[in-house]
Amino acid sequence: MFSAGTRRLALTVAVVLAVLPLQSCGEPTAAEIAAVKGWIGKAGQLDDPIKGTIRGGDDVFRTTNKSLTKTMDELPPPEQIKKMSPELQAEVQAAAARVRARITFYNGVNTVTTAMAAKRVSAVQEIAELINYTRREVLTDDAKDAIWDFGKDVLQETACELAWRYYMRDDERQVVTNHLNAGTVKLSYVDQIPNPDEMRSGVLLNAIASAARSRFAPAMAWQEYAEGLRDKADKLTQDGAEVVTHPDGGDITFALLYFIGGCLNPPAS
Repeated sequence: MFSAGTRRLALTVAVVLAVLPLQSCGEPTAAEIAAVKGWIGKAGQLDDPIKGTIRGGDDVFRTTNKSLTKTMDELPPPEQIKKMSPELQAEVQAAAARVRARITFYNGVNTVTTAMAAKRVSAVQEIAELINYTRREVLTDDAKDAIWDFGKDVLQETACELAWRYYMRDDERQVVTNHLNAGTVKLSYVDQIPNPDEMRSGVLLNAIASAARSRFAPAMAWQEYAEGLRDKADKLTQDGAEVVTHPDGGDITFALLYFIGGCLNPPAS
């Protein structure tokens, strides 16, 4: 049916195909293997500001998600990964799954902390109305500004202390304490009032009123002013006991998220 020449040609083609280098069939180059291993290494070293090195400020969570998303964008293409050994492919898949889980987690965290930050800004703006409501004398603009600055400090301090004392768990407080002691973060607020043991009692209100009165004389109904600040701090932290679940396991309280975003700063460089 086939001529002898045709049979010899077919045999020659078969032999040539059999001896072609394996690389032409999809074997990875050394550079491709290095790129995949490099990506796995980078994915494993990404900072986690909740489970790893705590950093202060609201931007820390947005920055983390940008880093995670950028890392996923740098994942080698599927056709390159398919060339790898089954063991290396499994490592890539596991690392990618971890990064994707963290992106999902920090998307949720960003939603929570963005809402917290917006509430803080709103509460600070409301202090001006509180001053007008509780003033007992005509105040100069300078006096209003000074009382407002004082109120902002007291509001932040009170909210941070409420989050710390009533909603954060012991293990969360210990982690933050360790970082404070190590100098990797610092408190973003200063003590304006004594730290009474009971942050929700009249002791707190008296401490705020006393501190204000000593600085600004009897120009205001300081007890009512103190109560207004305390109530605003309560509203800022009232969701502190709620939790988000970290992809590595374990629940993180909203209070810890609040404390990282609103009560800590990275150390001065």
